Amino acid sequence: MFRVLVVDDDADINESVQAGLRLAGFDAVGTLTGEAALAETDRCCPDLVLLDQMLPDIDGAEICRRLRGAPRTKHIPVVFLTARGGEAARIGGLALGADDYIVKPFSMQELVLRLRAVLRRATPVELRLPPEWLQLRDQFRVWNSYAEIHLARGEWRDCLEVSRSILHNCEKALSPGERAAIYQRLATCSEKLGDVPAKRAWQDLARIG
Repeated sequence: MFRVLVVDDDADINESVQAGLRLAGFDAVGTLTGEAALAETDRCCPDLVLLDQMLPDIDGAEICRRLRGAPRTKHIPVVFLTARGGEAARIGGLALGADDYIVKPFSMQELVLRLRAVLRRATPVELRLPPEWLQLRDQFRVWNSYAEIHLARGEWRDCLEVSRSILHNCEKALSPGERAAIYQRLATCSEKLGDVPAKRAWQDLARIG
């Protein structure tokens, strides 16, 4: 669950945005001042900061600069949610390093969609992939290195067995190019072992990919 820090000095807007985000599946927390926002990011680093520009103490632009300037928070996505809707204000906000700029009044549905889009861009690909797929990729990398070692040593039977195990166990996580390379390796091993029909079968699969 992504944690969003809502920074807006209008308590009603702040509460309503938090409530809408929670209904959409986010973990939302709010602050009414810039100082409180910076303290909250120090206490518990959020996944995204939804930031008003006009605050009673430190303005949103300065908060964005400080977040971008600190090693711990420089990668946190920042989205301005503000009444300043002119082109100059938008460009200025994005130039500060904000990831998006949303103008009040706004649609809660649009806000949620745009926050999700920002978080998708900011989240490393590895964290968006199913754990099973990542486990298979790790298994493939280990077994494939063994198969290559056996191939380089001329250990054809061992190379063949490991390569077949990769296809049997890791098929779902292989790219077409990786499958074709394994088929070609199997064809080489079959040829070295004198199994010509198997060699031809693996070569046909390699061409198909």
